[in-house]
Amino acid sequence: MAPTLELSAAFHQAVLDDHDALAATVSRLREQTQSGDYAYYVYIATFMAGLPLPAGHTPPHWLDGEQTTRSRWRTLVTTHQHHLHNHR
Repeated sequence: MAPTLELSAAFHQAVLDDHDALAATVSRLREQTQSGDYAYYVYIATFMAGLPLPAGHTPPHWLDGEQTTRSRWRTLVTTHQHHLHNHR
């Protein structure tokens, strides 16, 4: 359950554009997913933040391809950022 909570935190941090907190969250995600379970969460977190893929890892094979998947996750974040800024 911890990786799922970390992924939720990564989404929140990406929306807030909090790079320091996001880097710490991605680091924890890497530690928590070393066994291979939920390892794709690391990639989703980097996609949400618009960061490059982690070095030294074999990325998963996405059904719609990496670029489409990256774009979908990033759009989710930027849409929330837009709503956040419009409601301040």
